[in-house]
Amino acid sequence: MNNIVESKRIQYTASRFAKESLLYLQEVGYSKSIRKHTSYRNYMDSFLFFTVIEGNGILKYRNEEYRLKDNDCVFINCQNEYSHTSDNWKIAWVHFNGKNLNSIFNKYLERDGKITFSSNNNNYLNIINSIYNIADSSNYLKDMNIYTELVNLLNNLMSETIYEDSNKNRKYNLDSIKQYIDNSYLENISLDQISAQFYINKFYLTRAFKERYGTTINNYILEKRITKSKELLRFTDNSIEDIAIVCGIKDPNYFSRVFKKIEGITPKEYRKMW
Repeated sequence: MNNIVESKRIQYTASRFAKESLLYLQEVGYSKSIRKHTSYRNYMDSFLFFTVIEGNGILKYRNEEYRLKDNDCVFINCQNEYSHTSDNWKIAWVHFNGKNLNSIFNKYLERDGKITFSSNNNNYLNIINSIYNIADSSNYLKDMNIYTELVNLLNNLMSETIYEDSNKNRKYNLDSIKQYIDNSYLENISLDQISAQFYINKFYLTRAFKERYGTTINNYILEKRITKSKELLRFTDNSIEDIAIVCGIKDPNYFSRVFKKIEGITPKEYRKMW
């Protein structure tokens, strides 16, 4: 394919530890098409991210066709059949994997993440450049350093997502509601009260919040309260009953049950352990 594509790549063999415990690299590189051609893949145990540096092309993935141009990005699960047709484009890519990556990819899609999207964010190309340089080095910690960059890549991808209500065809920014909870979780707040205060249907709010943050509003409030109680258990001599009340939970017995359900030990055992 030398007369079709100019490329430089690193086919990487991750350590056994990396494959068992980390996100790990399979291949990273850059290519520039000299003339139009199509590459096909199917049933690859891999995930692919690439960004179009310049030029145009077509991605076919799960019976959908996407036309790509400068600054477009792609994130796909390669276990599904796909092909890409280059038309004088230059791309940078990374193939990677990990034991939990399938669930992370599904969460990305649940949060309305796109298979293709346009981004002027140079972070993506910088991350691929960094992964390439690490993989090409003799650094004995390179599996850990590559893992850090892959996490950075996923963080950037997740930040592209925003929950979309397909029925109303609108986007609703939940940040203000989450910020309100973060500032008020010690008070007597509830789903009904938040729904009324922000003029939003509580059933829609429940679904949208869970899609966006992976937990219900009630559980989020409870987890914030338990986190605060852990701080008070460690750094004050307040009684467990008083701590429960300060954290917005009036029933100490309920507080102890919830604390044990979340932390696996009672508040008393937690205080003694720390």
